[in-house]
Amino acid sequence: MTNVFLYGTLCDRELLEICLGRPLDNINLVSAELENHSVSWVKNKNFPVIKFNRGSFAKGLAVLDIEDHELERLDFYEGGFNYELMKSDIVLKNMNFYSKENKLEAYVYFNNDEKFEIGKDWDLNEWQRRYGLISRLAAKEYMLLQHRCGEIDFLAEYEKIYTRLSENL
Repeated sequence: MTNVFLYGTLCDRELLEICLGRPLDNINLVSAELENHSVSWVKNKNFPVIKFNRGSFAKGLAVLDIEDHELERLDFYEGGFNYELMKSDIVLKNMNFYSKENKLEAYVYFNNDEKFEIGKDWDLNEWQRRYGLISRLAAKEYMLLQHRCGEIDFLAEYEKIYTRLSENL
């Protein structure tokens, strides 16, 4: 079992349930921060990236002791957008039983695509209002592709699904 720090769209509990494939009732979620990082919108896109930013704290959720098959589902979802897991130390909020400093090792999804231009600070509430519904619907359909064989450009598939659903809403 693994600990994962989530930020951005996966802090939307409905989207997280879709990606994990089950309700969050028995999943240990804790507010957390990643020191010296910040989360920003990708300019002209509907998703964020996390970048090194000395002195900042990226706010998010820690999913503690995630099952391997659930991590595979998150990897599929995030991997389609070119995000990769890297280990980092996170700070758990409102917890005092992991360590004196509430620090814990967790995996974080980073996207190091330098082509992305960073926009304003990330705002989950804004994303939920503007893109939440369509993103959740697209994720439901996209996650069905997880075990599909063959050469598939998953990002292109997601974009097709998203565009089709957007046109029909």
